[in-house]
Amino acid sequence: MGFNRNGARTFLDTVAKACRLSRLPGFRGGLERILGLEAFTLLIAVWEPFCATVDILIATDDFFNRRDHNAEDDAGGDEDGTAG
Repeated sequence: MGFNRNGARTFLDTVAKACRLSRLPGFRGGLERILGLEAFTLLIAVWEPFCATVDILIATDDFFNRRDHNAEDDAGGDEDGTAG
């Protein structure tokens, strides 16, 4: 086997999608009506920098796109990596 998908990619994909959805027309107006002005303002004050950080991570680093790979898995050794 040797390749395992880590959960970080799923988390990043989900957050990126939530950020994209939050930029749709009508989102802010609807959320403000649901939460009220004060709660909406507090949430957006945290959400916008968070989404900006996620956008930067996606644009500048492909760490989350990689799959975990252990070269020792291909060496034919046991699970501790020693040949046997």
